[in-house]
Amino acid sequence: MIEFFKLLSNREISIIIWTLLFFAILVFKSKGSLLNLWSVIKVIFVKKIIPFYIIIGLYLFIIINIFRELSIWEFSLYKDFIYWFLTTGLVLFFGVSDIKNYKDFTKIILTTTSLTTILEFIVGFYNFSLIWELILIPSLTFISILPVFADLKKDDPNTKIVANFLKNVLTIIGFGFLIYGIYKLIVDYADFFTLSNLKSFLLPPIFTLVFLPIIYYTVLYIKYEKVFENLRRYKFLTLDRKKKIRSSILRYAYINLNYIENANKIIIFRKRELQNETDIKSYLRKNVKLKQNA
Repeated sequence: MIEFFKLLSNREISIIIWTLLFFAILVFKSKGSLLNLWSVIKVIFVKKIIPFYIIIGLYLFIIINIFRELSIWEFSLYKDFIYWFLTTGLVLFFGVSDIKNYKDFTKIILTTTSLTTILEFIVGFYNFSLIWELILIPSLTFISILPVFADLKKDDPNTKIVANFLKNVLTIIGFGFLIYGIYKLIVDYADFFTLSNLKSFLLPPIFTLVFLPIIYYTVLYIKYEKVFENLRRYKFLTLDRKKKIRSSILRYAYINLNYIENANKIIIFRKRELQNETDIKSYLRKNVKLKQNA
């Protein structure tokens, strides 16, 4: 554990300190914070989601072991893995409801493999002293949050001016960090261009890409759950009829997101056909597989 903490940069230590301090103040200041926290924990660990946690845990465990067997994995990568999991893995998993079609997956892939990731790595690689990081983290967080609140009052021209000003300040600070990072990169290039740093840089995009199948099948599950939940509500259909519809949708939609969306539209908008079609399987085969834009 001590060896792990030695891997943390000044910026990461600062983020941990301020995060713990924030939650400590939140708990002590608000009487209902612990109850609210417990409510959030209960929602996160609802029985329906626990199997997904187990699958994700086993899947990532297997991936790490494959990298270890290939002599790619090293101890220092655990820090990068934990950071990726908390900031990207969990965000992707809990944001699956926002993923509607293949375009959303394409956006994730393009974002993961964009030039921005290189710039972010350079900026994040070079830190200031711990004292400076302890000052910068809350200051930049505060400046970042203010424009969000300012945008909520778009009707007020003064607020809009303040929001634009703060956004410009953040842009200038961002460029400042980037210039500093590039300067340090040129001066200490030998310290930057190492195999260990290459692994650290590649870990987030690689894990995001190998994590996408889990996200894809989670989206599939949610979409199928939505379709069958709508189907279960229909009392005008017999159980045998519902079974035929369900099995036909599973067969013809399979793992195609567009086809599942077609099936959901059929369930919602074509109740008469679902009830009266003599050959329901042929009807679903024809209509579920209708092409649409991704």
